[in-house]
Amino acid sequence: MSQQVISYADLSIINSALRSIKSDMSGVYSELGTLNFKQDHLESELVKLADSFSDFVQADLKHKALQLAETRQGNLKQDLQIKFGYYAEVRRMATGILQGVDTGVVSDDTLKFTTEEVMIKAPGYWLAPALVCLAAWIRNDKPTSEKALNEALKRDDYKATLFFMLVMRRLARNDASLKWLERYFMHQNPHNLDREFIIILEAVTSGIFPPAARQLMMVNVKNWLDQLTQGDTFINEQKSQWVKFFEASGPLPEHKYPLLEKFSPNWSELENSLTEAKTHALLNAHFKNIITSSTDFSKGIKVQLDEILSLLVTNFDDEELPLQEQVRFNQLIIQMDGDKAAAQAVIDAEKHIFDEQVDFLQLLTNASFNPELSGATKVTQALAVSISQPWILEAYDTFTAQTRNKIPQYAELSIDDFKVSTKDGSEEKELLNQQEIFYNTLLETELKKLSFPYGLLIIGILICLLGLWAFTIHFVVGLLGFGIGGVIIWNSVNNHKKAKTAIIENVKERKTKAREVLRGCLAETVDYRKEHGIEDAKAEDMRQLLSSITPEDFSSVSKETARNII
Repeated sequence: MSQQVISYADLSIINSALRSIKSDMSGVYSELGTLNFKQDHLESELVKLADSFSDFVQADLKHKALQLAETRQGNLKQDLQIKFGYYAEVRRMATGILQGVDTGVVSDDTLKFTTEEVMIKAPGYWLAPALVCLAAWIRNDKPTSEKALNEALKRDDYKATLFFMLVMRRLARNDASLKWLERYFMHQNPHNLDREFIIILEAVTSGIFPPAARQLMMVNVKNWLDQLTQGDTFINEQKSQWVKFFEASGPLPEHKYPLLEKFSPNWSELENSLTEAKTHALLNAHFKNIITSSTDFSKGIKVQLDEILSLLVTNFDDEELPLQEQVRFNQLIIQMDGDKAAAQAVIDAEKHIFDEQVDFLQLLTNASFNPELSGATKVTQALAVSISQPWILEAYDTFTAQTRNKIPQYAELSIDDFKVSTKDGSEEKELLNQQEIFYNTLLETELKKLSFPYGLLIIGILICLLGLWAFTIHFVVGLLGFGIGGVIIWNSVNNHKKAKTAIIENVKERKTKAREVLRGCLAETVDYRKEHGIEDAKAEDMRQLLSSITPEDFSSVSKETARNII
């Protein structure tokens, strides 16, 4: 009776303990196969998560910057309309009065009433009294004409002088036009020219002035060039601006190499280098477009003068410039899809366009960068580029040398902790061998981390020995003990084999995927280097184009005018 009680008690404790051990060990072994893998990949996954989050943040910032720029653009244009909208009304009248007089359909009374009303609506604006003077002159009202002329000159001497010089030329009063031009040049300083001097350059470029006036302008321009190019200060400043212009002229990213973008730690350097290489073709197209601009000689002198007068009166006045600069900046943000850094790079290159006074070389650069903002036409831009050609070419050589010095010699790759670099993607066999060695070593390391369950084997063996001893007490107890020990031994060995198999399969799967990624990265590197080489080679075409630019080549300028300038 006592033996049965002891047997029952012993079996209950052993069964409970075994169930607990088996439950715990099965959980341990089920996780053991992937535990090391998860630990090894935790850092790389965190890095990927950080990169993804950073991309998300950048995209979100661009989206918000784009929305803000669109809102500000509308508000700024509204402010311009509110503060300076009345200027536009006055500006529309300038050429309208002249064309009305040409046709003879506008009466003197209408001209008088309209211009005097403008004088009241636009206090302080130089063009209002200039129009009153013009209307009075047309109807032979000398006292009013003189008073209005004095007021226009008092408000803005330079613009009023230019305006009457162009009007006199339009009305074929060549002597009067020449006197206005002489007066204008008496007060000019090539180190501090008003932005409106671009109108003079426009008139020279178009060849609409008679020989005497044109000769006067050419003599002054030639002297200015001689003064400003004697030292390196002004030239170096222009070269620096041109380098910035070239740097800001690159295209937006195209995301043509997704694997390199994802698995290359130095992708930003590779991408920037390719962008700079692609800039050569864009610049080539840009300058070709400039030098092919020409004046439409089918237009009469009056039409050309009307266009130049329109440039004068529609060019931004000084008080408008801060708002116009902000409008331009937000416009660039919108064009760059919210990329404020790219927009800032362009605005930095153009910033001198909004200066109220500039030296003559800077004026040429402004006209070359953006003729619309500087108040010129494409024809004047072509002439400005031709005059600036020597330092543009030097700046381009500097830009090309800088970009080539920054070309990354190697594309770095980081694929599933396998780090390697390739020069041009041609080392596929060698790198695949290195990757094979890496994963073989990784497999060995992971297997070494998997310890053999000696403890459980010892426990199982001890239980088996205890079962053998228990046969002397009771056959069932001995059989049960021997069986339990055998199960522990079998489970420990089997779970160890499963964990080992899981590690092998896991590393094998990683190796297979990494091998395909490596091949893809190498293929993209080959394409990248090929495209980069093709784009970089276009620098020579661009340089030849710049070297060939001379003023005599432009159909917009007569050979006589061009020779006088240079």
